[in-house]
Amino acid sequence: MKVKKIIAASLIAMAAGVASADDFQIDAGAITTDVMNPYGHMFMHEVGMFTDTIDFTIPAGSLGSSANAIMLTLGNTNVFSITGLTYSVYGGTSTNAGPWYATYAGNNITNDLPLSMAGAYHIIVTGNADGTMGGSYAISLVSSVPEPATYGMMLGGIALLAGYARSRKARS
Repeated sequence: MKVKKIIAASLIAMAAGVASADDFQIDAGAITTDVMNPYGHMFMHEVGMFTDTIDFTIPAGSLGSSANAIMLTLGNTNVFSITGLTYSVYGGTSTNAGPWYATYAGNNITNDLPLSMAGAYHIIVTGNADGTMGGSYAISLVSSVPEPATYGMMLGGIALLAGYARSRKARS
């Protein structure tokens, strides 16, 4: 009888470890505009599904982002692996959620997300850590400030449109 209880308790403990992984919630603070020093973080998860949340603020209205699962295979065994890695960007903080902006695959491709303004945002990262030891992924974020030349081009375009409108009005 005692052996059956021990076996049952062991099976329940193992099933709990397989059913879900640990979830993280972190505050990344203000994301820098220095492309040489982006925000970066590596997460490691136990086996199972996970949902991580990253709160942050940006000083300007755009964000460059990238996420990538980090795989480790020994022989034919996936030691660290994540399938279905995605991240979604939302306005506001995780406790005061705002609008959804976009969802991206965690495939190590840099995605530029033009946000409407500086302020608080959060990212929700989901996936399935399905390696024998779980899984890991890394994410990086960098905010960008438009170059002065961008403002110059925008003002030049507005001036051209104003000149065209004025000449058209003078003709009629």
